Amino acid sequence: MNKTLKRDPVHFELADVAEAPTSALQVQQYLLQHPEFFEVNPQLLDKIKISHAKRGSVSLVERQAEQLREHVNILQKQISELLSVARQNERIYRIYADLNLSLCKCKSLVDVQAALKEALLQQLDLDEISLRLFGSDNDLPETSKHHLLKKRFNNKIYYLGRLSHAERNMLFTNSSIESVAMMLLGERGEMGLLAIGSVEPHHFHPGMDTLLMAQLQQFLTLIVPQLAEF
Repeated sequence: MNKTLKRDPVHFELADVAEAPTSALQVQQYLLQHPEFFEVNPQLLDKIKISHAKRGSVSLVERQAEQLREHVNILQKQISELLSVARQNERIYRIYADLNLSLCKCKSLVDVQAALKEALLQQLDLDEISLRLFGSDNDLPETSKHHLLKKRFNNKIYYLGRLSHAERNMLFTNSSIESVAMMLLGERGEMGLLAIGSVEPHHFHPGMDTLLMAQLQQFLTLIVPQLAEF
């Protein structure tokens, strides 16, 4: 009859194998209940061999060391990726902060357009912006505008994602635009619309954070009325 090993691991001897658990589950349970087993029986570590895809059989200690190295490499890679994302986020934040300061110095809507293009197109490598002021010469056609606002905003201030072919053509001259970030200007979105386009299909998506967009929307809402008649 098979018996589960009950002795203190300190007193384990090779002769006790006959009384040791024979099922893999019993062995696993025993080792989990006695994590110090190999510490007090180090002579077994070199005797246990594990199959290795590249090196044949290796000792348990070697395999544990290799797993530890692999884990450290994974952690180092994750840390590097997090640092890269953090640096990129800091860069984007600084560009938006500088843009907001530049907007405060604008003397005309032409200056506003120039500041937006400098930051969004040249520094952030986006592909096109479209600033439309409602009731002005560059306003969207009324029927198309009503359809766009109802379909994409639905009483919200922001929209991030894809547009239909007709909607892209209405806002942009670049036919390659695939994803957009749009914001309505004004406390209730009554002043106008800023659309920012990217040729990358997934650059803008609904799950994106809108903190920087919110700050830009607030600055434009304050500045545009001073430079245009509403």
